[in-house]
Amino acid sequence: MELETPAIHRTSTVPAPFSLATTCGPVFWTTGRSPRHRWADGVLTWVGWEGEAVGWRSCRQTGNGILNITGSASADCDAAWGRDVLGTAIDLPSYSDPVMAALADRFPGLHPYCDGSVFDGILTAIMGQSISVAAAAVTQAKLAALFADEIEIEGHTYRPLPRPDQLADTSVESIRTSGVTWKRAEAIKHAAREMIAGNLPSDALARSHPEETVIALMELPLVGRWTAESVVLWGVGAPDAHPTGDVALLRAARAAYERPEMTFKDLDLLAETWGPARGLAARLLWTNLFGPAPPHDLAW
Repeated sequence: MELETPAIHRTSTVPAPFSLATTCGPVFWTTGRSPRHRWADGVLTWVGWEGEAVGWRSCRQTGNGILNITGSASADCDAAWGRDVLGTAIDLPSYSDPVMAALADRFPGLHPYCDGSVFDGILTAIMGQSISVAAAAVTQAKLAALFADEIEIEGHTYRPLPRPDQLADTSVESIRTSGVTWKRAEAIKHAAREMIAGNLPSDALARSHPEETVIALMELPLVGRWTAESVVLWGVGAPDAHPTGDVALLRAARAAYERPEMTFKDLDLLAETWGPARGLAARLLWTNLFGPAPPHDLAW
């Protein structure tokens, strides 16, 4: 169905340097399967909860610091959305490592695109365990379809991820129909209940104290170090999160450093030299391997 709220056209400014295409590489990597965001022909379309309402934005960059936005989401929330989802307040640092310095020079407009919340980060991290980015997006779409009507924008359908209260009130069996295992369905429901009870770190705490957040999240079922780091990395865009044991990151580091023999232990030692911006370094490596989002449509 179409959103009844009329689309509003406006512009928003972001600090330079900023590249929407480079920042939105992770959206493009989902190959159009995600229920909540899509990159097509140089435009990011995003659907999500803002307060008690679902809103959407279609965003195109027209200058180094100018974004043209169309959508039903409140224009008053554009700046906060930019900070929370596009990571506009977090810049790339200067790296002493020559490989990372070269990548930062190659992708100067990269910012940490993320889910925008701890809970959405928990959902995407648990659903993404042991499967590809594209497969995880399909699972997200099936889960979202259980709780929200579709929203049609420019011929493509979207749905927001479910809220904690929706998941807490549904059965494990229902969550299981999205394709996750029983244990993951149970873990998702447990996390939703813990979030509602106020027992999980807030978004603000996760952004300011990511390591404290990682430790707290590891108390949840099925949340080990990799998953907890993924929550702060992709949930709130923490600049120093390091998802140890990430296969794609190891592949990207081997290619960038021309060290095909690199092990996970080698990678963890190397990552220590990237602090306090290991998470941004990981994004540079992934972008170098998979590429930024293209300015025009490509065949999936």
